[in-house]
Amino acid sequence: MDNSWNLTSPAQILSLLGSIVILIAYYLTVSKPDKKLLYFSLSLLGGVVLLFVAVIYQNIGLIFLEVSWITINAWGIWKVYQSADM
Repeated sequence: MDNSWNLTSPAQILSLLGSIVILIAYYLTVSKPDKKLLYFSLSLLGGVVLLFVAVIYQNIGLIFLEVSWITINAWGIWKVYQSADM
């Protein structure tokens, strides 16, 4: 299953979408710092998508990176909710 440069393969499309979601989240955190929850949520979603692709291709380095990314963003979401007056 060598679809590494086949830009129409589902894994490549998912990988690109996950990357785009993370980049949008990063843009939002720079341009609108008051949107932390949105940033963390989009970033976590992008990480989950990229983790899925990394598991398909058994890419250990990317799996480690995405699990770390997901963990950090989940912690960020938890901190936002913890600091909110509910």
